[in-house]
Amino acid sequence: MKLQVEQAKEHIGKKFPYSYTISSEELGSDLVAFPWSRHDITISGEFWFDGQNYIVLGDIDSKGDYECSRCLQQTEHERHDSFEEVFSDSRTPSDDVVPFDGEDIDLTELIRDTLIINEPSQVVCQDDCKGLCVHCGANLNVSPCSCESFVVDPRFAELRALLDEKDDRLS
Repeated sequence: MKLQVEQAKEHIGKKFPYSYTISSEELGSDLVAFPWSRHDITISGEFWFDGQNYIVLGDIDSKGDYECSRCLQQTEHERHDSFEEVFSDSRTPSDDVVPFDGEDIDLTELIRDTLIINEPSQVVCQDDCKGLCVHCGANLNVSPCSCESFVVDPRFAELRALLDEKDDRLS
């Protein structure tokens, strides 16, 4: 994915839009472990020349087949990531500016890095996902389990026994 920037240099400050839809394979064959690697990726944004550098802004829309962090069910999760980078065809090195050959800016590495860095650590199938029962492992979104909902910490078992005795006497 390359941006042709010759025209931007002639029109300082004018913003040029771009939009691409690519397969994840175009970002590299070593990304198959990522959930979004089996779906197309849409990149859109704009770039301009400010008189010295090329500023590139962009949004990446992707989706992937993730495992819910609470109930472990497969769920499709849509992502929206953004990036901003400054490029220069100057031969003067700088920490804030990415060098390029002066003809076109290759966004492949920037998009790849943005997707990897922003990979979500947890995905849930729905905001109110109930997860799995900690005792029997039943998916609580499907149906409630028959496990006792109130489990006493073993350190307080003796106190619980006293409460149970009191309840038995009152009945």
